[in-house]
Amino acid sequence: MTGAPPVAASARRRSLVQRARDLSIGAKLSGVVAMFLVAMMGALIIVALSFSMTSGVRAYVSAESQWSKGQKDAVYAITRYLQTGDRRAWAYFQNAVAVPLGDRRARLEMLNQHYDELVVYQGFLAGGVPAEDIPEMIFLFRNFGHIAFLAEAVDIWGKADDCVQELMNVSREIAVAENTAQFDDQRRRLFLDRIDAINTKVTGLEQGFSRVLAEGARTVQWLLLGVIMTAAGVLLGLAMLVAWLVSSDLRKSIDGLRDGTVRVAHGDLSTQVEVRSRDELGVLAGELNRMIASRHQAEVALKAATQFREKIMENVTNAIYTMDRQGRFMTANRRTSDITGYPVEELIGLPWAALIADPAHLADLYPRYQQTIDGGDPISNYEVPLTRKNGSVVTIHFSIAALSQDGEIFGVVGAAEDVTARKRDEAELKARADELTRSNADLEQFAYVASHDLQEPLRTVSGFAQLLQKRYEGKLGPDADEYIGYVTSGAQRMKSLIEDLLAYSRVSRAADATQPVDLNQVVATALANVHGAISAAEATVTVGELPAIRGNERQMVQLFQNLIGNAVKFRRPEVAPVVEIAAERHGDDWQLTVRDNGIGIDEKHAEQVFGLFQRLHGREKYPGNGIGLTICKKIVDLHRGRITVEAAEPGTRFRIVLPAAVPA
Repeated sequence: MTGAPPVAASARRRSLVQRARDLSIGAKLSGVVAMFLVAMMGALIIVALSFSMTSGVRAYVSAESQWSKGQKDAVYAITRYLQTGDRRAWAYFQNAVAVPLGDRRARLEMLNQHYDELVVYQGFLAGGVPAEDIPEMIFLFRNFGHIAFLAEAVDIWGKADDCVQELMNVSREIAVAENTAQFDDQRRRLFLDRIDAINTKVTGLEQGFSRVLAEGARTVQWLLLGVIMTAAGVLLGLAMLVAWLVSSDLRKSIDGLRDGTVRVAHGDLSTQVEVRSRDELGVLAGELNRMIASRHQAEVALKAATQFREKIMENVTNAIYTMDRQGRFMTANRRTSDITGYPVEELIGLPWAALIADPAHLADLYPRYQQTIDGGDPISNYEVPLTRKNGSVVTIHFSIAALSQDGEIFGVVGAAEDVTARKRDEAELKARADELTRSNADLEQFAYVASHDLQEPLRTVSGFAQLLQKRYEGKLGPDADEYIGYVTSGAQRMKSLIEDLLAYSRVSRAADATQPVDLNQVVATALANVHGAISAAEATVTVGELPAIRGNERQMVQLFQNLIGNAVKFRRPEVAPVVEIAAERHGDDWQLTVRDNGIGIDEKHAEQVFGLFQRLHGREKYPGNGIGLTICKKIVDLHRGRITVEAAEPGTRFRIVLPAAVPA
């Protein structure tokens, strides 16, 4: 089997229909007009063809009359010549017979597949046919010669030409007979009989030719009329069908658009308009669908936003409300009702001034509210006492801003917070803070006074213990010497402890750290203070470029003096101490590092070492009271910084972070 499968053919037809639908409306209308023009042109072509065929038939009928006249004249002339021997009759015969002979040449040439049009023209012109009729005769012969009546007429024409040729043969025999002695009366009568028979035969053929052409002309006339009517009807019907299809398709698209717009107007956004084509209406349908989808998304988003707003309005801890230009509530959330004590229904329409009982606040708020309504500055964080519905008073903070539409202010939106409990808590907190400040001051004063006043009896105890040791050493026995040693060493430790407590209390009682401090000078001073310990331990201290900060210079000296002293004290046996001091900027802070190569520290003790009187080693190996790093942390805290310690492998690294004097 050959040909495309039915499914493929159907798909091609659908593709062609869709392509036609996708044409622009202008192209579709142009196609309809073109169809009507084609129908008109087709009808005109058929009419022209009809006229051409009719003209051709008319020309052949006219040519047949010329042919018949020529043939009759030739018969008359040759008969006259046989009867009279008049040479003029013979010449007239030659001229008359040239007419049918010319038509014969034309007919024989047109029978050739590749005919010579000039030969045809010359033949017809010799046959007396007007030049303007020759094209229609050629057209009719060549294109419609196979039609029955024309074929019959041409056949009769050929038989008549054979008769003319026979007449020519008779004329040649007459010419031959004249040159012999046999040209007598009997011979003439034979020639006349033959000529008469030819004439009779030709006359019948001429009548048949005329009859066939006449009948054929009438048949063709009615046939062409029917063809014209049929073709015109078919073409016009086809044009009207195309016009109906186009208009129907356009109507369906327009109806779809109309239905879609009606649904959208009624709020139905669930259905899309069918896009039937890619013409202007199809593009419009696509845009309408996009608009429907966009509006649907917008409505979904609006619904979600509305629900979100309502949820927020009902669940926020602040009161949210709107008021008109006269200061009357237009909307309010549940929290507004809780704060004011009025149900939302009673709040709507209630002026804000009804909630403010204090005349001083009313006098201040009236002009400020009017200023906001007139386009001035909003009211922000205004504190005012509010009288609730039950007469109780609460303190609120509120803010309002103007609401406008199309450039015209129609009211305000505001938010309020009940700060009654917070104000009460703040007052209690302030009282406790003041009490704690006084308590700390008393404790610091007590520590200072106690440690200061304890030094005098301690000096007395220490002095008498030393005196006993000097005067009675070796005289009271070994036990007495041992006990006196315990008293002396205990007094020395007590003295050291009291001095450290005094140093710690001085740090706590120092002024705020607000003065510019050059840390390069601070470290130089600290190094000078511990120069003896550094020299004794043969320690090396490397100091990088240090910044200037804002702080307390004396406390900074004590900070670095304690850190450097610890690095020298907690050294490894047989290893000379090495201390490195550096600084690095991190944003708005300076990070200071003090690193040593000493015995190091376990990470689990990184917080413990900053506690008061916290020691990790015995006094016999590393003397001290465990208060040096506590003082360091106290100093760093007073400077709004932080200090940490970590193992450095080997040794220890202290990191001190302090605010920079100039922010980055």
